[in-house]
Formats: sequence, structure tokens, C-alpha cells
Amino acid sequence: MFGLYMLAIYLGVAVIAAGFVALLVVVALAVGLVTHPIRTLALVFHKLAALAAGLALILALVVWFWTDHAKPDFVPCFWGSIGVIVASVIIRAFAEWILERPTRAERRAMKRAAVQFSGGTTMYMPVSEEVAMALDSDRNERHDA
Repeated sequence: MFGLYMLAIYLGVAVIAAGFVALLVVVALAVGLVTHPIRTLALVFHKLAALAAGLALILALVVWFWTDHAKPDFVPCFWGSIGVIVASVIIRAFAEWILERPTRAERRAMKRAAVQFSGGTTMYMPVSEEVAMALDSDRNERHDA
């Protein structure tokens, strides 16, 4: 009897932890959709494509090894699973490309990080053009003297 009580307690703790994790995932998705909607959707499709491909692979293996190949439902089930795997790989690759691509703010920062002016000064930190020109003119004045 004591074992059943402990099992119930362990299952209760597991259910509470799973609910807490699910709540955190929902909050993270809500915040992500507000701040970075395209990247968040790409992340969701990335995960769902991986899950679909894994389940389709399991189904394809079950159908291949435990189903009679002469049955009429073998061909659509097996090749449908293979099609889901191929589609999942394509969706996952596209989502990976979106996730790895720098954001607009990162591209702007990279552009500002390597600003070159006609005087030859190269700035490797984001500074305004006025500061860079002042540093460049100061450098040229010291170099000419």
C-alpha cells in the first residue's frame, strides 16, 4: 500500500513539473512572438519538423517490418511517411537558415563596426560618423606635423 502512495506522489510531482514547464514554454513563446515573431515561428517549425520526422521514421520502420507488403494500405502509409520525412528536412533546413541569419539590428551593427572613411581610419566599434571624422582629422594633423 505504501508503494502506491509513493507512486501517486511521484506522479503528482511529475505532473506539476510538466505543467510548470508547459507554462514556461507558453510564456517564452508569447514573449518571443512579441519581440521576434519570425524567429520564434521559425523555432517552432524547427522543433515541430524534427518531431514529425522522428514520428514518421518510427511509423515507416513499423510499417516496413511489421506490415504485410501485399496489403493495399502499405504503399500509401510507407511512402507517406517517407514524404513527411523529406518535407520535414526541407522545413527544418529553411527554419535553420532563418535562425542562423543575422537580424536587422545585427546587420546594422556589423555595418557600423567596420566603417571606413576616406582618410583611412577604420573603426572597429560602433561610433557616430562625427566621432570617427574627428578622430581621423586628429590623426591626420598629428601625422602631418
